[in-house]
Amino acid sequence: MKIILKLKWIFLILIFINCKEQNTKEVSPAKVTFPKETSKIEYKDELYVGKEFYSGDELNTYTFVKSDKIHENDSLTYSIYKKNNEENYLFTIEKLVSNEDQELYKIIDVFKFNNYNYANNKVEIKNQKSGYSVSFLDKNKILKKWEFELKNNSLNKSWNGKYECNFLRIKEESADPRAYAMIYIDIKDNKATFRLDSYNEILDKDLLILNSNPNKIILQEKDNSNSKFSIIRKNDDFILTSDLLDKTTGEITTYKLKKKK
Repeated sequence: MKIILKLKWIFLILIFINCKEQNTKEVSPAKVTFPKETSKIEYKDELYVGKEFYSGDELNTYTFVKSDKIHENDSLTYSIYKKNNEENYLFTIEKLVSNEDQELYKIIDVFKFNNYNYANNKVEIKNQKSGYSVSFLDKNKILKKWEFELKNNSLNKSWNGKYECNFLRIKEESADPRAYAMIYIDIKDNKATFRLDSYNEILDKDLLILNSNPNKIILQEKDNSNSKFSIIRKNDDFILTSDLLDKTTGEITTYKLKKKK
């Protein structure tokens, strides 16, 4: 009888020890799972690197503060946004990727900061040998600095030169030499000028180079982002389209330019 009681006690003690070990056993974090409703959801901010947007698009979680062009001969701009109901801000750098019907931009970098002050937070742009630098400042302290190369430098050199076109400006007076007009476009590196010389008007415009490749170059009036010029190279011919000329002449057409040797 005593032997049976001892065995029972030993059995109970073993059960107690086993239960205690199970309650204190560590679980590897890698094996822990959570119910779907409590799992952390990956959150993507409304403004992020790589996002493309059209000029004038509305925002849901941010309020637009200001924007400006970074360099007159490049297609980069910067913008500042405020997070709604917070004192958190974003400084973004965007690149103009298309301007056919409406300006399309792509965010290439984002910098988060707090407590924007119009007087203290400035953007400083400095020209360098092959490009320029952009610094976002808080008084004299640099919060963030970027350096950019003007990638169009070597490519635009193939477009360097003087282009001309003689066309009939006043069609009902084709027999009169004064009915003809001249277009002059001068491209040099990252600068360009346009001139329309006619009996009716003389127009001179400074142009910015927005984009170029060996077959096409896109320019824009320096003071009017809605006025674009496009020149397409077809063998030895250069075909011009221009918002300004369309508006001035009242006719949507193209013009064949000659490049002076």
